[in-house]
Amino acid sequence: MNYIIIESDAQMTPLMEAFSANPEYISFDTEFLRERTYYPVLCLLQLCIDGKVFLVDALAKLSMEKIISALVNAECPVICHAGSEDMEIITGLARKYGLSRLYPKNFYDLQTASAFVNADSGVGLGALVEKYLGIVLDKSETRSDWTRRPLSDEQLSYAVEDVIYLKKIYDIFNDELRQRPDVASFLRSELESESLRYTEIRSADTTYLKLKGTGKLNSRKLRIVHALCSLRQQVCEYDDIPLSFFIKNTVLVKLADAGVFNLGSLIKAGVNCQIAKKYGDLIIRTALKASADKSRPVLKTFDSVNQHPELRAVKKELENYAKKKAGEFGIARELVVSRRLLEDFMYTAMYADGVKSLIEQGWRAEMLGSLDNFRSRVQKLCNVSPSADSSDA
Repeated sequence: MNYIIIESDAQMTPLMEAFSANPEYISFDTEFLRERTYYPVLCLLQLCIDGKVFLVDALAKLSMEKIISALVNAECPVICHAGSEDMEIITGLARKYGLSRLYPKNFYDLQTASAFVNADSGVGLGALVEKYLGIVLDKSETRSDWTRRPLSDEQLSYAVEDVIYLKKIYDIFNDELRQRPDVASFLRSELESESLRYTEIRSADTTYLKLKGTGKLNSRKLRIVHALCSLRQQVCEYDDIPLSFFIKNTVLVKLADAGVFNLGSLIKAGVNCQIAKKYGDLIIRTALKASADKSRPVLKTFDSVNQHPELRAVKKELENYAKKKAGEFGIARELVVSRRLLEDFMYTAMYADGVKSLIEQGWRAEMLGSLDNFRSRVQKLCNVSPSADSSDA
Protein backbone atom coordinates (compact mmCIF):
# COMPACT_ATOMS: atom_id res chain seq x y z
CA MET A 1 0.00 0.00 0.00
CA ASN A 2 1.33 3.41 -0.97
CA TYR A 3 0.70 6.31 1.40
CA ILE A 4 2.36 9.49 2.63
CA ILE A 5 2.66 10.16 6.35
CA ILE A 6 2.36 13.81 7.37
CA GLU A 7 4.08 14.51 10.69
CA SER A 8 5.23 18.12 10.23
CA ASP A 9 4.50 21.27 8.26
CA ALA A 10 7.53 20.53 6.11
CA GLN A 11 5.83 17.35 4.87
CA MET A 12 2.50 19.02 4.03
CA THR A 13 3.36 20.21 0.51
CA PRO A 14 2.09 17.17 -1.44
CA LEU A 15 -1.11 17.10 0.61
CA MET A 16 -1.89 20.78 0.06
CA GLU A 17 -1.06 20.39 -3.64
CA ALA A 18 -3.55 17.52 -3.84
CA PHE A 19 -6.22 19.66 -2.17
CA SER A 20 -5.61 22.57 -4.56
CA ALA A 21 -5.62 20.46 -7.75
CA ASN A 22 -9.42 20.52 -8.05
CA PRO A 23 -9.76 16.83 -7.08
CA GLU A 24 -12.57 14.60 -8.29
CA TYR A 25 -13.18 13.26 -4.77
CA ILE A 26 -11.85 13.09 -1.22
CA SER A 27 -12.51 10.23 1.17
CA PHE A 28 -11.63 10.50 4.82
CA ASP A 29 -11.73 8.81 8.20
CA THR A 30 -10.42 9.57 11.68
CA GLU A 31 -8.91 7.65 14.55
CA PHE A 32 -9.48 9.28 17.91
CA LEU A 33 -9.54 8.80 21.67
CA ARG A 34 -12.60 9.57 23.78
CA GLU A 35 -12.86 7.08 26.62
CA ARG A 36 -11.89 9.59 29.32
CA THR A 37 -12.55 12.98 27.74
CA TYR A 38 -15.56 15.15 26.90
CA TYR A 39 -13.96 16.36 23.69
CA PRO A 40 -12.66 13.72 21.24
CA VAL A 41 -8.88 13.74 20.83
CA LEU A 42 -8.00 13.40 17.15
CA CYS A 43 -5.03 11.07 16.73
CA LEU A 44 -4.95 10.35 12.99
CA LEU A 45 -6.70 11.82 9.97
CA GLN A 46 -6.79 9.58 6.90
CA LEU A 47 -7.34 11.21 3.52
CA CYS A 48 -7.58 9.68 0.06
CA ILE A 49 -7.52 12.38 -2.63
CA ASP A 50 -7.98 11.05 -6.15
CA GLY A 51 -6.32 7.79 -5.12
CA LYS A 52 -3.42 9.32 -3.18
CA VAL A 53 -3.48 8.39 0.50
CA PHE A 54 -2.24 10.74 3.21
CA LEU A 55 -2.05 9.81 6.88
CA VAL A 56 -1.95 12.97 8.99
CA ASP A 57 -0.53 12.55 12.48
CA ALA A 58 -2.81 14.93 14.39
CA LEU A 59 -0.75 14.45 17.56
CA ALA A 60 2.33 15.90 15.88
CA LYS A 61 3.09 19.62 15.71
CA LEU A 62 1.63 20.67 12.38
CA SER A 63 -0.85 23.18 10.98
CA MET A 64 -4.10 21.23 11.26
CA GLU A 65 -6.04 24.43 10.58
CA LYS A 66 -4.85 24.47 6.94
CA ILE A 67 -5.89 20.84 6.46
CA ILE A 68 -9.32 21.21 8.06
CA SER A 69 -9.97 24.40 6.08
CA ALA A 70 -9.08 22.66 2.81
CA LEU A 71 -11.31 19.71 3.69
CA VAL A 72 -14.45 21.66 4.62
CA ASN A 73 -14.05 24.04 1.67
CA ALA A 74 -13.57 21.29 -0.92
CA GLU A 75 -15.97 21.50 -3.88
CA CYS A 76 -15.81 17.78 -4.72
CA PRO A 77 -17.66 14.94 -2.95
CA VAL A 78 -16.18 14.29 0.51
CA ILE A 79 -16.91 10.66 1.34
CA CYS A 80 -16.83 8.80 4.65
CA HIS A 81 -18.51 5.85 6.32
CA ALA A 82 -20.50 6.09 9.58
CA GLY A 83 -19.22 9.61 9.94
CA SER A 84 -21.15 10.99 12.92
CA GLU A 85 -18.13 11.07 15.24
CA ASP A 86 -15.72 11.92 12.43
CA MET A 87 -17.87 14.90 11.48
CA GLU A 88 -18.20 15.97 15.10
CA ILE A 89 -14.40 16.19 15.18
CA ILE A 90 -14.15 18.03 11.87
CA THR A 91 -16.89 20.56 12.66
CA GLY A 92 -15.48 21.04 16.16
CA LEU A 93 -12.04 21.85 14.78
CA ALA A 94 -13.53 24.11 12.11
CA ARG A 95 -15.37 26.03 14.84
CA LYS A 96 -12.21 26.16 16.97
CA TYR A 97 -10.25 27.68 14.09
CA GLY A 98 -13.02 30.19 13.32
CA LEU A 99 -13.64 28.90 9.80
CA SER A 100 -16.60 30.24 7.84
CA ARG A 101 -17.61 26.71 6.82
CA LEU A 102 -17.99 23.96 9.39
CA TYR A 103 -18.56 20.94 7.15
CA PRO A 104 -17.92 19.88 3.54
CA LYS A 105 -20.47 21.16 1.03
CA ASN A 106 -20.79 17.77 -0.70
CA PHE A 107 -20.53 15.49 2.33
CA TYR A 108 -21.50 11.86 1.62
CA ASP A 109 -21.84 9.10 4.21
CA LEU A 110 -21.87 5.56 2.75
CA GLN A 111 -23.63 4.12 5.79
CA THR A 112 -26.48 6.61 5.38
CA ALA A 113 -26.55 5.99 1.63
CA SER A 114 -26.82 2.24 2.17
CA ALA A 115 -30.08 2.77 4.03
CA PHE A 116 -31.51 4.31 0.83
CA VAL A 117 -29.83 2.01 -1.68
CA ASN A 118 -30.20 -1.32 0.12
CA ALA A 119 -32.76 -0.55 2.84
CA ASP A 120 -29.95 -1.55 5.20
CA SER A 121 -29.19 0.77 8.10
CA GLY A 122 -26.13 0.52 10.32
CA VAL A 123 -24.14 -1.62 7.89
CA GLY A 124 -20.40 -1.70 8.57
CA LEU A 125 -17.69 -0.76 6.10
CA GLY A 126 -16.30 -4.29 6.10
CA ALA A 127 -19.67 -5.68 5.03
CA LEU A 128 -20.02 -3.13 2.23
CA VAL A 129 -16.52 -3.73 0.88
CA GLU A 130 -17.00 -7.48 0.92
CA LYS A 131 -20.45 -7.29 -0.69
CA TYR A 132 -19.55 -4.91 -3.52
CA LEU A 133 -15.83 -5.45 -4.03
CA GLY A 134 -15.28 -9.00 -2.79
CA ILE A 135 -12.52 -7.86 -0.44
CA VAL A 136 -12.33 -8.91 3.23
CA LEU A 137 -10.94 -6.16 5.44
CA ASP A 138 -8.79 -6.91 8.46
CA LYS A 139 -10.54 -5.11 11.35
CA SER A 140 -8.27 -6.42 14.10
CA GLU A 141 -6.98 -2.89 14.83
CA THR A 142 -10.45 -1.47 15.50
CA ARG A 143 -9.74 -1.12 19.24
CA SER A 144 -6.12 -0.20 18.75
CA ASP A 145 -4.31 2.44 20.81
CA TRP A 146 -4.02 5.30 18.31
CA THR A 147 -2.04 7.48 20.71
CA ARG A 148 0.92 5.10 20.48
CA ARG A 149 3.89 6.26 18.45
CA PRO A 150 5.28 5.01 16.20
CA LEU A 151 2.18 3.46 14.70
CA SER A 152 2.60 -0.20 13.78
CA ASP A 153 2.49 -1.51 10.21
CA GLU A 154 -0.81 -3.18 11.07
CA GLN A 155 -2.28 0.12 12.25
CA LEU A 156 -1.10 1.93 9.15
CA SER A 157 -2.57 -0.74 6.85
CA TYR A 158 -5.86 -0.60 8.75
CA ALA A 159 -5.93 3.20 8.46
CA VAL A 160 -5.32 3.09 4.71
CA GLU A 161 -8.03 0.47 4.11
CA ASP A 162 -10.58 2.70 5.83
CA VAL A 163 -10.39 5.22 2.97
CA ILE A 164 -9.15 3.57 -0.25
CA TYR A 165 -12.37 1.71 -1.11
CA LEU A 166 -14.95 4.40 -0.34
CA LYS A 167 -14.98 6.02 -3.79
CA LYS A 168 -15.65 2.70 -5.56
CA ILE A 169 -18.70 2.05 -3.40
CA TYR A 170 -19.80 5.67 -3.81
CA ASP A 171 -19.77 5.18 -7.60
CA ILE A 172 -21.75 1.94 -7.33
CA PHE A 173 -24.38 3.62 -5.15
CA ASN A 174 -24.70 6.54 -7.54
CA ASP A 175 -25.16 4.18 -10.47
CA GLU A 176 -27.96 2.37 -8.64
CA LEU A 177 -29.69 5.60 -7.58
CA ARG A 178 -29.74 6.98 -11.12
CA GLN A 179 -32.63 4.58 -11.68
CA ARG A 180 -34.40 5.92 -8.58
CA PRO A 181 -34.31 9.74 -8.80
CA ASP A 182 -36.88 10.24 -6.04
CA VAL A 183 -34.82 8.17 -3.58
CA ALA A 184 -31.63 9.94 -4.69
CA SER A 185 -33.32 13.24 -3.85
CA PHE A 186 -34.33 11.89 -0.41
CA LEU A 187 -30.72 10.85 0.24
CA ARG A 188 -29.36 14.30 -0.67
CA SER A 189 -31.84 15.88 1.72
CA GLU A 190 -30.90 13.49 4.53
CA LEU A 191 -27.18 14.06 4.05
CA GLU A 192 -27.68 17.83 4.26
CA SER A 193 -29.75 17.41 7.43
CA GLU A 194 -27.06 15.20 8.93
CA SER A 195 -24.39 17.77 8.15
CA LEU A 196 -26.36 20.48 9.93
CA ARG A 197 -26.93 18.25 12.95
CA TYR A 198 -23.19 17.71 13.28
CA THR A 199 -22.70 21.45 13.70
CA GLU A 200 -25.11 21.63 16.65
CA ILE A 201 -23.53 22.26 20.02
CA ARG A 202 -24.71 19.88 22.72
CA SER A 203 -27.23 21.59 24.98
CA ALA A 204 -28.50 20.60 28.42
CA ASP A 205 -31.85 22.09 27.42
CA THR A 206 -32.37 19.34 24.86
CA THR A 207 -30.58 16.58 26.81
CA TYR A 208 -33.07 16.51 29.67
CA LEU A 209 -36.01 16.37 27.28
CA LYS A 210 -34.77 13.05 25.89
CA LEU A 211 -33.98 11.21 29.12
CA LYS A 212 -35.76 7.92 29.73
CA GLY A 213 -37.64 7.55 32.99
CA THR A 214 -38.72 11.19 33.18
CA GLY A 215 -42.26 10.72 31.89
CA LYS A 216 -43.83 10.36 35.35
CA LEU A 217 -41.86 13.15 37.02
CA ASN A 218 -43.75 16.25 38.12
CA SER A 219 -42.58 19.78 37.34
CA ARG A 220 -40.52 20.13 40.52
CA LYS A 221 -38.57 16.97 39.77
CA LEU A 222 -38.18 17.96 36.12
CA ARG A 223 -36.66 21.25 37.27
CA ILE A 224 -34.08 19.24 39.19
CA VAL A 225 -33.35 17.07 36.14
CA HIS A 226 -32.92 20.16 33.99
CA ALA A 227 -30.66 21.88 36.52
CA LEU A 228 -28.47 18.80 37.03
CA CYS A 229 -28.14 18.37 33.26
CA SER A 230 -26.94 21.97 33.01
CA LEU A 231 -24.50 21.51 35.88
CA ARG A 232 -23.16 18.29 34.38
CA GLN A 233 -22.65 19.97 31.03
CA GLN A 234 -20.69 22.84 32.56
CA VAL A 235 -18.49 20.61 34.73
CA CYS A 236 -17.70 18.11 31.98
CA GLU A 237 -16.84 20.78 29.43
CA TYR A 238 -14.58 22.55 31.93
CA ASP A 239 -12.89 19.41 33.28
CA ASP A 240 -12.96 17.64 29.87
CA ILE A 241 -14.50 14.44 31.21
CA PRO A 242 -17.34 12.32 29.73
CA LEU A 243 -20.87 13.09 30.91
CA SER A 244 -21.23 9.56 32.28
CA PHE A 245 -18.15 10.04 34.46
CA PHE A 246 -19.94 12.83 36.33
CA ILE A 247 -23.50 11.49 36.58
CA LYS A 248 -25.01 8.81 34.35
CA ASN A 249 -28.44 9.55 32.86
CA THR A 250 -30.19 6.85 34.87
CA VAL A 251 -28.59 8.10 38.10
CA LEU A 252 -29.51 11.69 37.32
CA VAL A 253 -33.19 10.77 36.93
CA LYS A 254 -33.04 8.68 40.11
CA LEU A 255 -31.61 11.63 42.06
CA ALA A 256 -34.41 13.91 40.92
CA ASP A 257 -37.08 11.35 41.73
CA ALA A 258 -35.76 10.24 45.14
CA GLY A 259 -34.49 13.62 46.31
CA VAL A 260 -30.98 14.87 46.98
CA PHE A 261 -30.37 15.70 50.64
CA ASN A 262 -26.85 14.65 51.62
CA LEU A 263 -23.65 13.01 50.42
CA GLY A 264 -24.92 9.56 51.35
CA SER A 265 -28.01 9.95 49.15
CA LEU A 266 -25.80 10.77 46.17
CA ILE A 267 -23.67 7.68 46.59
CA LYS A 268 -26.71 5.51 47.29
CA ALA A 269 -28.29 6.73 44.03
CA GLY A 270 -25.18 5.69 42.10
CA VAL A 271 -22.93 8.77 41.94
CA ASN A 272 -19.25 7.82 41.90
CA CYS A 273 -17.67 8.28 45.34
CA GLN A 274 -14.92 10.57 44.05
CA ILE A 275 -17.40 12.71 42.15
CA ALA A 276 -19.67 12.85 45.22
CA LYS A 277 -16.81 14.01 47.43
CA LYS A 278 -15.55 16.61 44.96
CA TYR A 279 -18.87 17.98 43.71
CA GLY A 280 -21.42 16.72 46.24
CA ASP A 281 -22.15 20.07 47.86
CA LEU A 282 -22.52 21.72 44.46
CA ILE A 283 -24.87 18.97 43.20
CA ILE A 284 -27.04 19.23 46.32
CA ARG A 285 -27.21 23.04 46.23
CA THR A 286 -28.11 22.96 42.55
CA ALA A 287 -30.89 20.41 43.09
CA LEU A 288 -32.38 22.22 46.10
CA LYS A 289 -32.34 25.57 44.34
CA ALA A 290 -34.09 24.15 41.27
CA SER A 291 -36.62 22.36 43.45
CA ALA A 292 -37.64 25.61 45.13
CA ASP A 293 -37.54 27.82 42.03
CA LYS A 294 -41.05 27.56 40.61
CA SER A 295 -40.25 30.30 38.10
CA ARG A 296 -37.71 28.07 36.34
CA PRO A 297 -39.19 27.11 32.94
CA VAL A 298 -39.60 23.40 32.37
CA LEU A 299 -41.20 21.34 29.64
CA LYS A 300 -42.64 17.87 29.53
CA THR A 301 -40.10 15.34 28.28
CA PHE A 302 -40.42 12.98 25.33
CA ASP A 303 -40.78 10.05 27.72
CA SER A 304 -44.09 11.52 28.89
CA VAL A 305 -45.83 10.30 25.74
CA ASN A 306 -45.20 6.74 26.92
CA GLN A 307 -47.47 7.38 29.91
CA HIS A 308 -50.56 7.40 27.67
CA PRO A 309 -51.60 3.80 26.90
CA GLU A 310 -54.52 5.11 24.86
CA LEU A 311 -52.00 6.16 22.20
CA ARG A 312 -50.73 2.65 21.51
CA ALA A 313 -53.23 1.90 18.76
CA VAL A 314 -52.67 5.10 16.80
CA LYS A 315 -48.91 4.82 17.31
CA LYS A 316 -48.97 1.30 15.89
CA GLU A 317 -51.06 2.41 12.91
CA LEU A 318 -48.64 5.24 12.17
CA GLU A 319 -45.70 2.86 12.49
CA ASN A 320 -47.25 0.36 10.09
CA TYR A 321 -48.15 3.12 7.61
CA ALA A 322 -44.61 4.51 7.65
CA LYS A 323 -43.06 1.05 7.30
CA LYS A 324 -45.27 0.36 4.28
CA LYS A 325 -44.20 3.62 2.62
CA ALA A 326 -40.54 2.88 3.37
CA GLY A 327 -40.95 -0.53 1.75
CA GLU A 328 -42.50 1.01 -1.35
CA PHE A 329 -39.45 3.23 -1.82
CA GLY A 330 -36.92 0.58 -0.76
CA ILE A 331 -35.62 2.66 2.17
CA ALA A 332 -34.59 1.31 5.58
CA ARG A 333 -37.55 1.49 7.93
CA GLU A 334 -35.39 2.79 10.78
CA LEU A 335 -34.83 6.03 8.87
CA VAL A 336 -38.54 6.61 8.48
CA VAL A 337 -40.04 5.30 11.67
CA SER A 338 -38.09 4.57 14.84
CA ARG A 339 -38.94 4.85 18.52
CA ARG A 340 -37.33 8.30 18.56
CA LEU A 341 -39.30 9.50 15.52
CA LEU A 342 -42.58 8.12 16.84
CA GLU A 343 -42.04 9.78 20.23
CA ASP A 344 -41.20 13.03 18.49
CA PHE A 345 -44.43 12.93 16.47
CA MET A 346 -46.58 12.14 19.52
CA TYR A 347 -44.78 14.79 21.56
CA THR A 348 -45.34 17.60 19.07
CA ALA A 349 -48.99 16.60 18.67
CA MET A 350 -49.55 16.65 22.43
CA TYR A 351 -47.35 19.49 23.64
CA ALA A 352 -46.27 21.58 20.66
CA ASP A 353 -49.24 21.92 18.35
CA GLY A 354 -48.25 23.92 15.30
CA VAL A 355 -44.70 22.58 15.36
CA LYS A 356 -43.82 20.05 12.67
CA SER A 357 -42.35 16.79 13.92
CA LEU A 358 -39.27 15.28 12.28
CA ILE A 359 -41.30 12.94 10.09
CA GLU A 360 -43.39 15.89 8.90
CA GLN A 361 -40.33 17.71 7.58
CA GLY A 362 -38.06 17.36 4.56
CA TRP A 363 -37.95 14.18 2.53
CA ARG A 364 -39.96 12.20 5.10
CA ALA A 365 -42.89 14.60 4.68
CA GLU A 366 -42.64 14.25 0.90
CA MET A 367 -42.65 10.48 1.16
CA LEU A 368 -45.32 10.06 3.85
CA GLY A 369 -47.68 12.85 2.85
CA SER A 370 -49.99 14.54 5.33
CA LEU A 371 -50.15 13.04 8.82
CA ASP A 372 -52.82 15.45 10.05
CA ASN A 373 -55.26 12.61 10.60
CA PHE A 374 -52.87 10.88 13.00
CA ARG A 375 -52.09 14.19 14.72
CA SER A 376 -55.75 15.04 15.30
CA ARG A 377 -56.44 11.57 16.67
CA VAL A 378 -53.59 11.92 19.17
CA GLN A 379 -54.89 15.29 20.31
CA LYS A 380 -58.44 14.03 20.63
CA LEU A 381 -57.39 10.96 22.62
CA CYS A 382 -55.20 12.86 25.09
CA ASN A 383 -56.72 16.33 25.16
CA VAL A 384 -53.37 17.65 26.40
CA SER A 385 -52.04 21.20 26.03
CA PRO A 386 -48.43 22.41 26.33
CA SER A 387 -49.15 23.96 29.73
CA ALA A 388 -50.83 20.92 31.24
CA ASP A 389 -49.67 19.30 34.47
CA SER A 390 -47.65 22.10 35.98
CA SER A 391 -48.25 20.80 39.49
CA ASP A 392 -45.33 20.35 41.87
CA ALA A 393 -47.20 17.63 43.73
